[in-house]
Amino acid sequence: MIKYLYTLLVGALVLNSSAFADASASNDDLEKELAYLAAERQVVVTASKMEEHVDKTIATTTVITQDDIAHIGARNLLDVLRLVPGIGITQTQFGFREIEVRGVKTLFSEKVQIMLNGHPLDHNLQNAGSTSVYDDLPVDTIKRVEVVRGPGSALYGANAFLAVINIITQNAKDLNGGQTSAGWGSFDTQQYRASWGKQFKNSAEAALHFNFTDTNGIGSPIPADSLSVQGLNSAAPGRSQLTEGRYDLEWQLGYQDFKLDGRYINKKTGTFFGAATVLSDDRTQQDYNDYFLRLSRTWKIQDKFTVDTQLFHDFFSYDNVWQTAPAQFLRTGLQDTRTGGEIQANYHLSDTQTLISGISYAKEQQDNRIDEMGPDSAHLTPTLLTTEERIRKRWGVYIEDVWDPLKNLRLTLGARYDRYNDFGGTFNPRMGFNWEFIKNYSLKFSYGTAYRAPAFGELGSINNNVLVGNPTLKPEEVKTFETGIIAHPMVGLTAQATYYHSAISQMISPVSGQTTTFSNGSLLSEGVELEARYDFDGNLQGSYISANHVLQHSVQLGQQLADVPRNRTNLIVNWAFDNRWSSFTHVLIKDSTLRNLGDTRNDVPGYALFDVGLLGKNMFGKKVDVSFNVYNLFDKRYYDPAPTSLNFVGDYQMAGRAFFGHVSLKF
Repeated sequence: MIKYLYTLLVGALVLNSSAFADASASNDDLEKELAYLAAERQVVVTASKMEEHVDKTIATTTVITQDDIAHIGARNLLDVLRLVPGIGITQTQFGFREIEVRGVKTLFSEKVQIMLNGHPLDHNLQNAGSTSVYDDLPVDTIKRVEVVRGPGSALYGANAFLAVINIITQNAKDLNGGQTSAGWGSFDTQQYRASWGKQFKNSAEAALHFNFTDTNGIGSPIPADSLSVQGLNSAAPGRSQLTEGRYDLEWQLGYQDFKLDGRYINKKTGTFFGAATVLSDDRTQQDYNDYFLRLSRTWKIQDKFTVDTQLFHDFFSYDNVWQTAPAQFLRTGLQDTRTGGEIQANYHLSDTQTLISGISYAKEQQDNRIDEMGPDSAHLTPTLLTTEERIRKRWGVYIEDVWDPLKNLRLTLGARYDRYNDFGGTFNPRMGFNWEFIKNYSLKFSYGTAYRAPAFGELGSINNNVLVGNPTLKPEEVKTFETGIIAHPMVGLTAQATYYHSAISQMISPVSGQTTTFSNGSLLSEGVELEARYDFDGNLQGSYISANHVLQHSVQLGQQLADVPRNRTNLIVNWAFDNRWSSFTHVLIKDSTLRNLGDTRNDVPGYALFDVGLLGKNMFGKKVDVSFNVYNLFDKRYYDPAPTSLNFVGDYQMAGRAFFGHVSLKF
């Protein structure tokens, strides 16, 4: 496979050099493209539900464009998020990943609101997270990713707790024809994509994306001394079985002001390893189905007054089989649905002031629950005394005022009230300013709160012998203030420093030594995020250097939070050889992490990882792009922490040196 990819790249280089004299991309074309890409990086929609410059918003925002994604050789969404300051990615024993934000990490990443084209994806009512399905989302169809760190409940309601990640995909205008791509790499990884988009003369448009991914996983070894679960001390060392296969279809259909969009995903995966899966064989498999369907329309009432309406239906289900002992299997499953709508009014009071308000309603339902046990996956007995459905209804109303009283000053004030039939109401304000006190130097400050209602899996059920839960849990709450400076001290250089302070009350965490019972507690998280990027001009246009560093400190019960680093650094160099070829280097430096109280093992060591890549763009009449990337270039052996509740001596060994090659074609 590596030899094939090498031959492919070399062949592309030779062919491209022979056609260099006929290249259609002039220096003027390059300058226009770079200006467009720079403008794309400077605009954000997610921070305030309106388009604004990233330097003007009160929120701490990172925008990753399609061009950025191509240069870093990202294979999936997590490769993109790893580069964002304040965000870390770690592996779980269930096979999916944890998204750590500002020093706070939980098993299901339920405190991060992931959205697709503005639609929330947290319709897994069992754990309220999206990572079981969307952690390895392919990136070929992504136009941009907007990451807004800090509380977002004042606009987005539940689960916009620590961050909002909005994935914006290519539409008909972006595609303007057909595109296809393929990628191959280590661990028998394969990725294929086909996209088509067209705008018609009768104000109709259509865009379709199909993605397929398959991998055998990293196959990390399971240490022999770790097999102490279920009396398996004498078992021979094994390997994890993190096989993953997924296919998904996304559609965006429009006619005049109406739009019908959605996405369907089927994902099957093995598992990493943990107490419930150390004996995993082919009978251990996770099977997920997820889709959403949304009908929306924008109504233009006046030039300055528009109303956005939408109706949506979300579906999520899983059916998982786990081997927990040589002659013991567990099967769990359920089906979740969410149906609702939203009306949002956008009124431009003047060129300097915009008022946004809206109301939303959703009915959430969980049924078809499965809990079975038995000596073999083909002979299981139900353990549920009843499979009663669960229903949750909620509505919310919000308002936001974005006002520029001066040319160099932006004020933002907003709030949202949500009402649940099972928890009552919650009120979450948001306020702040962004002041350019000196030309090219801006000071910003914001304060906001957010909430997260307990998930059904955390509440548990007295009729469920597996998920004990705690029906007395209260909603989580967080109060955050942050302040920072954005500076452009010279042409091409952008620097930013942000201090944040988040106080979480009623935080839902597993009871010590247990994984199925939860309680409310508190946590304090604070830190400093430093960012800088320099874009070269002249003959080096397209080249840039960027760096970010986070110093974070999270405390719970008087102790620094385990399994999260105090320091994390990203260093990135993109070097353009000409208007087609560029190289990429990424260095991730992660500090060591502490253990939980009572865990006598040494701290998890820190590490530094090097990734490199080569990208060729707009070849053969701007029709072909190719890339080749090497991850963990120096084959560093490093680990993600495994909790002591799994009775493991060793931690989760991550992937060594890995390769990935990619080719895309435009029609």
